[in-house]
Amino acid sequence: MVNEHVKRKSGAAQTPAQPARIRWSDMTSRDYLRVGAGIFFFLLGVAGLVLPILQGVLFLIVSAILLAPYSVWVQKQLLKFEAKFPWIADKARGITRRWSKKKPADE
Repeated sequence: MVNEHVKRKSGAAQTPAQPARIRWSDMTSRDYLRVGAGIFFFLLGVAGLVLPILQGVLFLIVSAILLAPYSVWVQKQLLKFEAKFPWIADKARGITRRWSKKKPADE
């Protein structure tokens, strides 16, 4: 997701070893929806830690997944994880490719 914004701006992909920060002015409406959903799930997660009827940890994990592309710290942690466990990172990329089949007009 981060590299898509870099490609739109500069025409070239940024190396994955350098986490990039997405500026608010570069975000699309889809990015705003993703951030909004991430914040919503974060608030549900915090409430779930207090209330016994909600699964707080589950909502916090979902919010972390949604907000990960917008956090440089999370990107750095993912790079460290990929260096330590490359086989898991390869499986995750394969799943991502299957789930994010782009239409020819999007490329």
